Amino acid sequence: MESQVSTLQCSLLIYLNKDSSLIQEFFQNLRSFFAKFPMTYEVVCIVENKSDACIKTLTEIAEKAPEKEDIVLIENDRTLGRAKSLLRGLDEARAPFILLLSPEMATPFGDIFKLMQHLITEEVDICWGDRYKKLNSPFSKAPHARHRTEVIFNKIFKEKYHDGLEDPLCEFIAIKKSTWEKIKPSLYTERLTGWYLGPLLYKKTKDLNLSIIELPVYDSGLTSPSYHLWKERWNLLKQGFFR
Repeated sequence: MESQVSTLQCSLLIYLNKDSSLIQEFFQNLRSFFAKFPMTYEVVCIVENKSDACIKTLTEIAEKAPEKEDIVLIENDRTLGRAKSLLRGLDEARAPFILLLSPEMATPFGDIFKLMQHLITEEVDICWGDRYKKLNSPFSKAPHARHRTEVIFNKIFKEKYHDGLEDPLCEFIAIKKSTWEKIKPSLYTERLTGWYLGPLLYKKTKDLNLSIIELPVYDSGLTSPSYHLWKERWNLLKQGFFR
């Protein structure tokens, strides 16, 4: 997957583990969406250790990539989890603007791309998704097990960080590469485990007095096959109470 794109304008990050069945539809929707914009982009795919089905599917998809798209495949040599894998992706991303995505597309590309648009056009370091503000979003009603878990722990993290984000566990984040370079030296990641990067990333943003805004995004409740509910509840307990 050698680079075909000379000047990248944005980097899109996705974590893949047990998601091979989702990849084809994800890229079909992604390419259809970006066909409307004169924008060059890369998709940085961080693939968990021994996820051979994902790698095979990505290799096939990369052969049909449009001229303005570059696919970067990063395979973990050991199991890292989503949060640490995304840190790898933030390091590898080459464009000035970075967007964190998910392959199951619980949130429409239109909502997610608004985060990127605000990041590009406004004087802000990070744009963060807020599922509470989106009208008619199932998230605020917590109808799914993942939603119920995230609603509970969002309250915990808001109390812990005081005057914090409304939705610190939202997966959809747009961040400038220059902002990441400011945050990276201060990250303490040895104990970082599991799915959620948000609480750690937000804490460091506050520590450095960086600017952040939240924008409404929809969440249908679709959940990645890589997500393990009880394991992530335990990981959130460790982040929320034991640090």
